[in-house]
Amino acid sequence: MFSGAKVVFSKINKNMFYMVNYKKAVDKILKDIPERSQDILSRRFGVSAGITSQKKETLEEIGKDYGITRERVRQIENKGVETFQNSPKFSKIQKFFSQIKDYIDENGGLKRENILESSLSPEPKYQPYLLFLLRLGDDFFYQPNSLSFYPFWRTKEEAPKFANQVNNALIKLMNKEKRLLEKDELLEMASDEMLKILKIELPKEHIISYIEATKKIEENPFGEYGISSWPEVTPRGVRDEAYLILKKQEEPFHFKKLAELIKEKLSRQVQANTLHNELIKNKKFVLVGRGTYGLREWGYNDGTVKDVVREILKTNGELSKAEIIKEVKKQRLVKDTTIVLNLQYFKKTHEDKYTL
Repeated sequence: MFSGAKVVFSKINKNMFYMVNYKKAVDKILKDIPERSQDILSRRFGVSAGITSQKKETLEEIGKDYGITRERVRQIENKGVETFQNSPKFSKIQKFFSQIKDYIDENGGLKRENILESSLSPEPKYQPYLLFLLRLGDDFFYQPNSLSFYPFWRTKEEAPKFANQVNNALIKLMNKEKRLLEKDELLEMASDEMLKILKIELPKEHIISYIEATKKIEENPFGEYGISSWPEVTPRGVRDEAYLILKKQEEPFHFKKLAELIKEKLSRQVQANTLHNELIKNKKFVLVGRGTYGLREWGYNDGTVKDVVREILKTNGELSKAEIIKEVKKQRLVKDTTIVLNLQYFKKTHEDKYTL
């Protein structure tokens, strides 16, 4: 346990060392370029000599301040980048490009932008410098936000193709399995599929990066993976959140307890009565006791205890009182006396059994 912790802290300290040096090197060059170019680069990327952190500004915001068009701001930005790259001191940051490139290469030649930031720059105040270096380096290519992918940076041209192949194969498997997967199982499946498709064994670090980048596969709050549209993966509203909790707990809960679990497990404040009103209207949920809900997919059906008894007798034929109580309790959380009370609505045979 402690040796693992040392590795983690060592990695963080190493990255912090790099980022402090990144900042120092960038700040020195920024001071040497023309004042307006320096100001626009600083404001566009959130970097500034002598300032620990700064809000990144849009082309429109800067243009309005200077009284020029956004296109003119872009031109000045590009010229500033060119001046920065032509500085005699620029050679001193080449080693930093190699460090960043090595990291992205080791992770499949592609890394989701926000994960790249947090991995290489644990302290937020240094993250703008990392993104600025990515903008400057010839080996780094930016892929903006899209329908399929979160924003990412790549170093290898073929990486997006591999990412699509991995993710499409996993989506096909998950649609077939129709269940959530643990991380280890997901990685094993992806590795096996890629061996079949590409005839090569992809390292797990590559597969992880490709899954992190896609919007089609997500990790739910319990560390399980599935297709992002599944409600148990990406809950959208209280009904989906209740569904996720019930699926995870695998047993019915009172709506007040469900509201508490949503707060505890999903960090979402939910009014119990609001939740109750949402569940009672939704066909996914069945009221199986006083204020207690289960999932229809577990085999629960709508109706009163009387309705449940009728369906049981319709399916099974004549049954004894004990047999009916046992079957009803699979459908409803009620006392034996409540079930017996409802047996008065059904015929009793000479063999002391009940029938329709």
